[in-house]
Amino acid sequence: MMRFRLALLLAVSLPVLSCVHTREEKPAMGKSETTAEEVARNIGNPLLANKGDMNAVNISVASEEELKKIDNGSEDELVWTDPDHPDAEIPGLTAIFENKRLGRGWQVDMERSIQLARKQELPLIVWFHDSVISPRSGQLGKEYLETKAFEDWASTHAVCVRLDSGASSGDSGADKVKYRAENINALQHRYGLSKKPSFAVITPNGKITARIDGFNGFLSGFAQELKAGVALAQKKYGEYKEELAERGYRDWKSARGNASVFAKLMRVDPEQEVVFLRESGGRVTRTKISHFCKEDADYLRSLLPQKPPTDEPDVP
Repeated sequence: MMRFRLALLLAVSLPVLSCVHTREEKPAMGKSETTAEEVARNIGNPLLANKGDMNAVNISVASEEELKKIDNGSEDELVWTDPDHPDAEIPGLTAIFENKRLGRGWQVDMERSIQLARKQELPLIVWFHDSVISPRSGQLGKEYLETKAFEDWASTHAVCVRLDSGASSGDSGADKVKYRAENINALQHRYGLSKKPSFAVITPNGKITARIDGFNGFLSGFAQELKAGVALAQKKYGEYKEELAERGYRDWKSARGNASVFAKLMRVDPEQEVVFLRESGGRVTRTKISHFCKEDADYLRSLLPQKPPTDEPDVP
């Protein structure tokens, strides 16, 4: 029912769409090219409410049949509501928000990805991508890195971040712009990488365990090398935790049991019943004793000074 209504809505809009041209006009000799940002202020996708979308594509159709031919297949990414039950839970929407909170799928924010890797104690996979000039990087994404099989594996093995140096060009397949291309390339060179695509696997405490510079087209070899780097990162981080455990670091669990932190106890505030912990990355956090699981909370309360018993008068 919803599919028919959507098609009907688009069909009604056809007369308006037919006046939009598709030819890409090349700049005349001697004139400088306008940037994507400048173009975005003047054009936009007529199918979208946001006319300033720099990733939009102008189209021209004369019939509904032509409109169907240019369908980009994105319907599989939509979450449809039930028009007869508007208050019902939307299937799949809860999972989408949960995946975002946990950092599943390819992130575009390097800082947040580092925080997630530390919090979840998972290796970090950094994909240096260029959606404009690197077809092999795009091919690798479609055939492996952006598949459900890889996402299922990565959800329990790594936090993944994709840094697209071509995103600022306005390419329709690019990620939302987060960093300038020169900053992405500078970070890539710092990691000892130079090609697109290239990959770095990093432990939660910042040690690189694998560098893959380029893709030669052999998918099985690439997958094996990437997963070996993740396995080594897990091993190295385990050894790192063992060293810290000898210096008083341990896992502290939350009251709900859905989170933990690897940290060292610094001090306990007996008046407010607040605990100060130093995490393995050096950050000091303050948490109430009531927020810990029962076993940890009982241990922490045992460290508090015992209040002397009050002398109550004898009752005759």
